[in-house]
Amino acid sequence: MSNTAVAPRRLTPTERRILAYLAEREGKPCTKAEIAEALGRNRKTIDRLISQLRAEGLLVSQAMWREDGGQLANIYRLGRED
Repeated sequence: MSNTAVAPRRLTPTERRILAYLAEREGKPCTKAEIAEALGRNRKTIDRLISQLRAEGLLVSQAMWREDGGQLANIYRLGRED
């Protein structure tokens, strides 16, 4: 039986900046384009990193919808802090 624990991976500087940015705005709608502009990064980079952070449970997103069914900006909340 092996007791090899997997160490948590280190976040990249951009991932840390994303989490800090969203922590400041927790509970408020925010688009990925707004995050990209605020951090001076490409929207595709932000999209990829947010997807990774969500998959790892570090970030939770909640989709918001208008009454007519159109999607609004997501609300992001920080996930676990292992």
